[in-house]
Amino acid sequence: IGQTITQYINKGLAALTQGIRGGMAEYETQMGATQTILANVKDEGKGIDDVTAALDELNTYADKTIYNFTEMTRNIGMFTAAGANLDTSVATIKGLANAAALVGANATTAARAWYQVSQAMAAGSFKLMDWRSLEISNIAGEGFKSVLTEVAKKDGVAIDKMIEKYGSLRNTLKEGWLTADRFAEAMKILSGDLTKEQMTALGYTEEQADMLWDLAQEAVNAAVKVKSFQQLIETTNEAIGSGWAVTFRTIIGDFERARDFYTRISQVLN
Repeated sequence: IGQTITQYINKGLAALTQGIRGGMAEYETQMGATQTILANVKDEGKGIDDVTAALDELNTYADKTIYNFTEMTRNIGMFTAAGANLDTSVATIKGLANAAALVGANATTAARAWYQVSQAMAAGSFKLMDWRSLEISNIAGEGFKSVLTEVAKKDGVAIDKMIEKYGSLRNTLKEGWLTADRFAEAMKILSGDLTKEQMTALGYTEEQADMLWDLAQEAVNAAVKVKSFQQLIETTNEAIGSGWAVTFRTIIGDFERARDFYTRISQVLN
């Protein structure tokens, strides 16, 4: 009996320390990303509070979904480096994750898609090579395509005629219509952050707004609903790590306070 109790205690301690270690790693990832993002968004007038709020939004999203905050944090630096503003970067990461959830893609697949999309956005438009990467990741499903085509129609692109001419949506990309801005708008729709009223204000018809809103809600639900034991473990660990990361930020401080704190310790030790 004593041996069994000891085993349970050891397992409990291991789970607790794993959460603490994960929280510290998440906290340090956030601090490192903050510096990168700050350098990229300085020209748009964003400061430490804006960056911290953006990362907190992604962290909250990660806790509610099957996706990983550390990967999101790593990729938002690439999006801002590609020239996307902070709000667009957050919305694109969330929208692409929801699109991945819509077709049942896992966190690893979403991370690869974030990287490829950041490269395409840096180039200014999507080429066939970029689209193939999304197809390989199984993200370029019918819902994903529908949002992109509706964005194109709203902007006056004769996308239906192009598809008829070239035989598929992927082959229309040679026309250069899928710009980084249009893709970012499509991802903002899929993020679920836009209301129907906001969509009509952007120029969509009421019929388009209804269809896009319904599709966005379906994508959000796909991302937040846990569908397997493995996903349950992953979302629970993510929430535990995030809780500890918030604790470390409370104790040590945000980016500027942490930098001063560790610098003083370094000077004393040296």
